[in-house]
Amino acid sequence: MRRAVASILVTLGLVSAGVAWWAFAARYTVLDSARSERIAQTLIEQPVIQDAVAEGLGNALTQALPPGTPISHEEISAVAHRALADPRAMAALKSTLLASHQRLVGNYDGPVTLDVSPIAVAGRDALVTARPDLAGLLPDAPTLSVDLPTQHLPKLGWLPERTRELFGLAMMLALTLLGLGMVASSDRPKVLSRAGRWALRAGVFWFLFGWAIPYALTRVGEPRLAALGAIGVATVGPMIAPAVLLLSAGIGALLGARAWRTALAALPPAPPSGGPYISRGEVPGPVDRPSEPYGRPRQPVGTSSRTWWA
Repeated sequence: MRRAVASILVTLGLVSAGVAWWAFAARYTVLDSARSERIAQTLIEQPVIQDAVAEGLGNALTQALPPGTPISHEEISAVAHRALADPRAMAALKSTLLASHQRLVGNYDGPVTLDVSPIAVAGRDALVTARPDLAGLLPDAPTLSVDLPTQHLPKLGWLPERTRELFGLAMMLALTLLGLGMVASSDRPKVLSRAGRWALRAGVFWFLFGWAIPYALTRVGEPRLAALGAIGVATVGPMIAPAVLLLSAGIGALLGARAWRTALAALPPAPPSGGPYISRGEVPGPVDRPSEPYGRPRQPVGTSSRTWWA
């Protein structure tokens, strides 16, 4: 019964620790409003964002040229991607992506709009630089319309506060349950070993979740999923140190549990209850009984109690 209760307590404690870990990871990555600047800077370097803007810019430049202008689609696409390196275009994109993330975490309520005029001017200048003969054929700023995937991200302002509350509650519950499980268990090194395996797996899984899955999402064809994957790539930085710390704690717990078992095995066995302590290799001898000065002496076995005159 004691073993079953301890196992249930430890299992519930580890589940609570898992909830607390993922709440902590979400709070200090994608839901951290202080990382909007870094996220926006990283997003404008993502191929999915650049492809979306370059496609719209390329279409605008093609429509601005007179029909039959001798220029290929590949050349227009190369010019459009080159124009995105212009500081004017980068600043316009960054401000839009910054507003998108602030809306996601609830710090901005307005609509997310993209000022395309700097990008249009940068595209025209890039095309004229590549093809000076087209300078008289292009307007000063071609009509441009760009639909960024991040413009459609939901507003999740309620989520950071709920995540913070969930982390505190789950962490307190995990510490309480694991402490009770350690007290109730008859095999405490086993409890420490289970906690170490959990920490090791959680740390390894975070590396997979924080790097592999977001990178895979940036390679899919769905723009919204690709944008979420790009956000994941941009936001995993703060969790590198906690993940390494969790891995180290797991390895330390496993080594500590093994050392604990070794120390327990080296201890002498506990004395049996209800009798004198007998060390290993010692043969118990006859137990001397105290003399009874006022009692009747014991009769030797096999002799009669009668005297010669009786």
